[in-house]
Amino acid sequence: MKVAEVAREAPWTTPATKVSEAAKLMEEHEVPCVMVKTVDGEFLGIFCRRELVEAASENKCDDAIEDFVNTEPSFVVYDADVVDAIKLFNKYQEEELVVVDENNEPYAVITTIDVVRIAGKILESVYEE
Repeated sequence: MKVAEVAREAPWTTPATKVSEAAKLMEEHEVPCVMVKTVDGEFLGIFCRRELVEAASENKCDDAIEDFVNTEPSFVVYDADVVDAIKLFNKYQEEELVVVDENNEPYAVITTIDVVRIAGKILESVYEE
C-alpha cells in the first residue's frame, strides 16, 4: 500500500491565521494538521494537534499560529510504501509526516493514526510476500 492511498490532503493557511481558526480548519477538513505557507506561497511548515494543545495551554487561541508552526517537519514521498512511512515515524519519533508529490511539493499528511487504521491490510501484504 502506498502513502498516497492513506494520506489526507491538508488545507493551507498562513502564519497570521489565528490558532482558533486553524483548529476550525482542521475540524472542517477532518485532518490533524494544516499546511502553513508564507505570503509568497512558500512552504513554511505545519500546525498540528500538538501545536494546538501547546497554544491552548498557554491561553493563546486568539494569537496567530506563527509562533507555534513546526518549521522542521519530517517528509515522505507520496509513492513510498506505507511500511517505509512507519520506519520514518520510528526514526524521527514523529506523529505525522508531510507527504510530498512528484514535484517534491507538500500537499498532504499521513499520521500514525492513519497507519493504525489500515494495520490489518499492511500485515496481510507483509505476510503475502
